[in-house]
Amino acid sequence: MDQDGSDPRAWGRAQAIFRLMELQKAAAARELADPRAALVEVDELAATFASDSQVQTLVKATHAILGMTIGIGYADVPALRQVYQEMADLIGDQADPTMGTMPGFLDALQSHQSGDTSTSLALLSETLKQYEALPDSSFLRQQLVEAGPAFELMRLLHDYDPDRDNAEHTRLLAEVRSLAAKPGLTDGERALFLAVAGGAALKQGGEQDRVRIDAGIADLRKAVTLTSDDHPEHVLELASLALAVYRRSEVTGSLTDVDEAIALLERARDLAGGPAHPHWSYVNSMLAELPRRRAENLSSSPPAFDALRGYAWQVLLQPDPGSARAVAQEAAEEAIAEAGRALVGGNPSEALRVLDAGRGLALFAATELRDPCTRLIDAGAVELAKRWRSEERPSARLREEVIEVLTRETDLLDPPTFVEIQEALGRLGADALIYLVPATPPTAGWAVIAPAEGAPRFLSLPNLAVKGKLELERYLAAATERDVELPPPPTREVGSVASTEFMESLDSLCSWAWKAAIGPILKPYLDNTSDRTPRLVIIPMGELARVPWQAARRPDGKYLVQLAAVSQAASARMLCASAAATPVQPTAGGLMIADPKTGRPASDLLSARLEAYAIHRTFYPGATYIGRRPDGTVSGSGAGTLEEVLAWLQADGAHAGAMVHFATHGLITSDPVRASSRLLLAGGDLTAEELIRVLDTDRHPLGLVVLAGCHTGESIYGYDEAYSLGTVFLAAGARSVLSTQWSIPDQGTSLLMYMFHHFLITGHSSPRDALRKAQLWMLDGAREVPRAMPAPLRRMLADTDPTQIVSWAGFVHWGQ
Repeated sequence: MDQDGSDPRAWGRAQAIFRLMELQKAAAARELADPRAALVEVDELAATFASDSQVQTLVKATHAILGMTIGIGYADVPALRQVYQEMADLIGDQADPTMGTMPGFLDALQSHQSGDTSTSLALLSETLKQYEALPDSSFLRQQLVEAGPAFELMRLLHDYDPDRDNAEHTRLLAEVRSLAAKPGLTDGERALFLAVAGGAALKQGGEQDRVRIDAGIADLRKAVTLTSDDHPEHVLELASLALAVYRRSEVTGSLTDVDEAIALLERARDLAGGPAHPHWSYVNSMLAELPRRRAENLSSSPPAFDALRGYAWQVLLQPDPGSARAVAQEAAEEAIAEAGRALVGGNPSEALRVLDAGRGLALFAATELRDPCTRLIDAGAVELAKRWRSEERPSARLREEVIEVLTRETDLLDPPTFVEIQEALGRLGADALIYLVPATPPTAGWAVIAPAEGAPRFLSLPNLAVKGKLELERYLAAATERDVELPPPPTREVGSVASTEFMESLDSLCSWAWKAAIGPILKPYLDNTSDRTPRLVIIPMGELARVPWQAARRPDGKYLVQLAAVSQAASARMLCASAAATPVQPTAGGLMIADPKTGRPASDLLSARLEAYAIHRTFYPGATYIGRRPDGTVSGSGAGTLEEVLAWLQADGAHAGAMVHFATHGLITSDPVRASSRLLLAGGDLTAEELIRVLDTDRHPLGLVVLAGCHTGESIYGYDEAYSLGTVFLAAGARSVLSTQWSIPDQGTSLLMYMFHHFLITGHSSPRDALRKAQLWMLDGAREVPRAMPAPLRRMLADTDPTQIVSWAGFVHWGQ
């Protein structure tokens, strides 16, 4: 005790609490010149009061507020929800009514990160109205109520219609400018209002009146002067001014304005410093575009690639793929645009590089930071590795520290070079990696080709645009029995699908796929006199991922699968990773999961049970068989529960086997907030997120994963993310994966899967070639039935038509 009777420990605690609240207030008022230094201070207070739960709760809240001040990349919404709940439990809604408004704010933030800006702004507007009911003593009430017009103006501009009455826009713009002139504001607050007013004056680039454009530019210039170089928003304000000046050049034709805009962006880029800055990609994207206004550098440019490196950094920073969704989508769009510019400039090598820089980033991030500890230790960051292992859900700040170390040691943010792609193709025995880029009329589509030998090349494909809604899924839905979301078909026979319309639509799609892309791509290989079957790896971009490319049909009726061996890849990055892994030879062991009883209102998969049981008895007698037997009884080895599957996936040593075959229902949900891909098991579902958590690269590697359920290869975070159950297995080290892009029929799938394992084990083929041989067997009217095929499977041949596209084209091979 001190002489005056006070407890110095209590005094120090009070100082810490006061300082944390002071930092929160300064961050909210935009008065922090160096939020990162503030984060260091907060970490020191957290260490000093490590056992004080109330201080730790305040630390979490301060971390969250500072993170949002640094940039949206730090906004970990699930973590913020947890902090909110802890704060509410600590002080109660009645003690601080502001707490009651937090759920609405967090919902708005979640919508923003999911890419739904309209919903985000609407939720934010509703939340701001709640602040009007708060007492005058509330710190945030006056600030946020007064900021209401700025948010309403932003909301109006998001869906701005130049043909609509502009009275509301004019009124709100005047209110925001009045707010900016109000006495008593900090420079940061004044700059914020001026930046909103300046951007709004240009009406999303729709303003044509020179006087109004000049007024907006004046607002933005003032905002720039009010913030220092080290202010967290200064880079964004410079970039906003650059955009406004460039917009004026579009109206006036002034190249002087273009030059000023470029100079402003170069200054912003220098201040941003590198990909870690939240506005790095935005600045570099514009800096890549503006020189083209002067007809300079029409091809892709270094700033464009730097922008993509910034997107990769921001995606890695996110706590989960859902949070990364909007950033990754921007990256994919930017990559496609830059690839087009590179091709216009005659540079297919650069096009390959930028395409892959924006491809599959959510998958890359989810798996790349799954367990970085070994790399951190190798880099000498032992304490950082310990901190990573100690946190169940690493914070954004910790993630950034890890990324900083990893990017110093490796080219983590960069896609593979053309030489590395060629080396990977050589190891995989493939002839070419082919990016299919859809047309966006009037711009043509492209095939960007990286051959195993020779220089990269490209083809212009003007017809490579999916017109209207694909009828493929409608047809497949009518034929499927392995998709739990769809009602069972009227009869079990696939051949009884009655709609001629569906059949004609699918036929038309397959003919289009040949004419639009495959025919021109395959021509050089077919003109070659060699007897060797071409082996191609395809990366279809955008909605092209929904097309059954192996079923592209030549006018004479030949399918691509009859002319070439086809695989798909999530990205060139993933292709190189697969090629570098040591092959795993098949054994008699493994795991077979056969139609577990899920308790859901889904059709029983009798054919799937027959399939799994026959494959187990014929080809993998040493495998563990769980789920249901053909007669519906539960296997003595297990009912096919989630726990049983996870235990096998995490088993040490080679004794467990190197092959897993799922003959189950598949389910996909692509909702922006609740996106998931899962296989239905007894007592729980196996999700992609769970796989990332449990798959261990130190386990005896999986040589083959067969996912014989619907949609197991379909991406849940957008086509160009390629984030699915199948690719998660691949990213976690599985050497080869078979997955499905669409709904698949029960009987046709069972026949195809049995023949796949027949050619794999009996014929000693690679997984890629075994799938192709099985598909050719399905197409062969004079097919020979293996003597070992059980009678129940033989009888399926009489109940279905194996030659129908739906029966054989749903499966895609990935990896080795």
